[in-house]
Amino acid sequence: MNAPDPPLALLAELTHRCPLQCPYCSNPLELARASDELPTAAWQSVFEQAAAMGVLQVHFSGGEPMARRDLDTLIVHATGRGLYTNLITSGAMIDRARMQSMAAAGLHHVQLSFQDHEAINADRIGGLRGGHERKRAAARHVRRAGLPLTVNTVVHRQNLAGLEQLIELALALDAERLEIAHVQYHGWALRNRAALMPTRAQLE
Repeated sequence: MNAPDPPLALLAELTHRCPLQCPYCSNPLELARASDELPTAAWQSVFEQAAAMGVLQVHFSGGEPMARRDLDTLIVHATGRGLYTNLITSGAMIDRARMQSMAAAGLHHVQLSFQDHEAINADRIGGLRGGHERKRAAARHVRRAGLPLTVNTVVHRQNLAGLEQLIELALALDAERLEIAHVQYHGWALRNRAALMPTRAQLE
């Protein structure tokens, strides 16, 4: 029997911490504290093992991976092992200096989440006042740093009617890719599935 091919990518869920409180989040219902997170050296060992297995990409996720103070160090270590690095982020903690720092560390790509196309509903869904405008600013910082941008949006009954405007938003932000996802019912989303599940008419 031939050995299976190695996985192409590693999803590194660095933390459960996040400034947003999206009801469809895949974070578990019992969140680990910062003191219980894997330390820097352990993640570095994970990346070394992944690269040795033939993994090609590492996706830094959470929670919000930018809550980790060692994120730049982890990016440097992963890219130094030949891994393509992707930051999956809410964008709420990105400013120009932070984006430039991550780009200098070797970050290859940013995937930025949006809860809706307009601020009032987006901030309500994400539970962070001003979050939508922070995300728009983050997108500009990503593109000015010369990195490719993916816009990600999770659709459900509370934002599905604005799907065309979400597509227009991705174009306006100069995103190279748009990912439209449906709610996955685990973590917090399982508890909130009745309010989030789109109707058949909305899906059609």
